[in-house]
Amino acid sequence: MHGQLLAYISVTATSGVLNLYLFLYIFRKRHLYKSISSYFLPYIGTITIYCLGSAFGMLSSNLVEMKFWTTVLYCALPYASPLGLLFILKYLGFNLKKKQIAGLLIIPVITTTLVATNDFHHLYYRVYEIHPTLGAPFFYQEIGFWYLLQGILTFGCMLAGFLLLASRYREMSKQYRPQILALLFGQFLPMTTAFVYLVGLTPEGIDPVPMVMWISTLLYFWAINSSRLFSLMPVAKDVIFNSINDAVMVLDESLRLVEMNQACRRHFTQVNRSLIGLDIQDIWETLFETPFNMKIGMAEIKTQLNDEKIYQVRLSLLDPAHNVDGFLIIFTDITKVKKLQKVLTPKS
Repeated sequence: MHGQLLAYISVTATSGVLNLYLFLYIFRKRHLYKSISSYFLPYIGTITIYCLGSAFGMLSSNLVEMKFWTTVLYCALPYASPLGLLFILKYLGFNLKKKQIAGLLIIPVITTTLVATNDFHHLYYRVYEIHPTLGAPFFYQEIGFWYLLQGILTFGCMLAGFLLLASRYREMSKQYRPQILALLFGQFLPMTTAFVYLVGLTPEGIDPVPMVMWISTLLYFWAINSSRLFSLMPVAKDVIFNSINDAVMVLDESLRLVEMNQACRRHFTQVNRSLIGLDIQDIWETLFETPFNMKIGMAEIKTQLNDEKIYQVRLSLLDPAHNVDGFLIIFTDITKVKKLQKVLTPKS
């Protein structure tokens, strides 16, 4: 049993360390991901505490230590699934209100309080003690009413997040599908593990969910680095296609190019997907041989490609109605209008 316990601790601690690294990685780059990091960081932070608290709990040698680490991990565990759902809602472009966020977190706050004071009322655990045959740190528990309520919230949030992502998969363009798949599997794995644990199909006295969280973490790392998980949320796709007749560039809050429509590539032959992720300053100088110094509003620019073209350029916020940070640059070809004005303008 000692070797098996050591394996449990090692895997759980690995999950905790990986999540801590992911938290620090996103925190260090939070200025690049302003629109989503405020939701993702608390989510990953709670998972980190949950995993590390579970790992330290498995080092306990008596009931007092076991209860202490249970209280520590319950300062995070009840919040993880609701925060994960909030992150997914934000990612998909839902407009989240403070009252809705607060309402989703009321039960977790009560849960943390009840676990810390369980010896006085036994509403969360009717019985929580050292396992009579396995010994410390394995536990034997009989669940109370509030445990069931928190379990319903936890599983419900994970299932809701999974179904929301699955429902959006087909309507997403191919570039967003790897992100969706990573997030789907990141939800599916802990959800199914939690279900298997709740129905009693896992080893006694041990919570297996933290042991699989390292897989979800690696998926998030892959999504962030390979498919630009935080560069732009998929709701921007709808904005682009609504402006399909004009050339459209989408910038993130750091003024990096993250998307363009087909019209953009038709108007500007130098623009292609290899420019994704580059600063607009570099792209602008390539296209127009002038620095990018636009402010929110309109301007006119000329470009000499095959023929001289004149564009009306509009810079606007991406989608403030959905709290999506970023910018749209819309190019309207007004060359013919300008030529017509020139013809109609009487010579002095």
